[in-house]
Amino acid sequence: MFRPAPWGMPVRGTQGVLMEEESVAAERIHLWDRDTLEEEAWLIHLPSSRHASDVTVTELTDTAGRAPGNAKSALRPHPFEDLACRLLSALCDGPGLVVLRGLPLDELSDQACAELCRSAISLAGTPRPPESAAPMDHLLTTVPTSRVSAPADPDDILRGPAEEAALAPHTDRAGPSGPPRLLALLCVRPALKGGESLLVSGHSVHDRLSADRPAVLSTLYRDFYFGAERNLARSGPVFTRSDGRLQVRYNRYQIERGHHAAGEPLTAAQVEALDAFDEVLGDESLFLRLPLRRGDLLMLNNNTVLHGRTSFTDHPDPLQHRCLARAWAD
Repeated sequence: MFRPAPWGMPVRGTQGVLMEEESVAAERIHLWDRDTLEEEAWLIHLPSSRHASDVTVTELTDTAGRAPGNAKSALRPHPFEDLACRLLSALCDGPGLVVLRGLPLDELSDQACAELCRSAISLAGTPRPPESAAPMDHLLTTVPTSRVSAPADPDDILRGPAEEAALAPHTDRAGPSGPPRLLALLCVRPALKGGESLLVSGHSVHDRLSADRPAVLSTLYRDFYFGAERNLARSGPVFTRSDGRLQVRYNRYQIERGHHAAGEPLTAAQVEALDAFDEVLGDESLFLRLPLRRGDLLMLNNNTVLHGRTSFTDHPDPLQHRCLARAWAD
């Protein structure tokens, strides 16, 4: 059962109290931390009866294209329609994240796994083109993607395991059309050691700032520059409200790059606000720490949940290096 943490913003006034209470209730579902988020709220086990031959790209895509109210769909129930409903419920009416465990990846190439990831996210949204940000950006690995099916270079193996630094919690920017609504990560191969996903509720960060550092919130609702690349750079606030719903966009590294590229150094107030945000992210009690297994599909609401990962040590053999397939959707 999902038990949201206490909401820190009381409802006030006599007019529109019901509407405000409904808005607060709608946002409480995204307010969680390590102690209040229970596994059954985000973990879906794929039935063990589903074999590799059953879970195909075509089957998943066919499910995604069947409208819930379609009469033909009602006459021909599809085995993944219930799964699609559960995914949407967790992403929209739950904590904003879900893990589908047990996707069979045997005999699938890395590229085929990337196609499966993109088809799976189509159950919850409209996928973006596979290279909407950069070439081969749909496969995250420490090995050049042109070599994923090539024989291992003995010199690489002799150099020993690769070490990768931790990645701070952030939201994705994706391609030119703006930040995506959904992010999917399919674990093709885990790291030899480490590399756990770190997930944190943007609502919990906002709630903590509202309680402990309320003065910085007004700055975080104003525009920052994000990124320096021609097709990715944009400006916008860290926190916004759309139709009364809180949304978060955060990447400290890209904000600093963006302001440097724009020739507009961060002001003292902006630095203070970003430092306060990072201070909250330093509280590990807010994180869901998740070691992804091979065949785990992690799907996030990129408007409400930040993601990062711990440092990791990779396998000495480059062909066994950690690999995640990534897809975005709107």
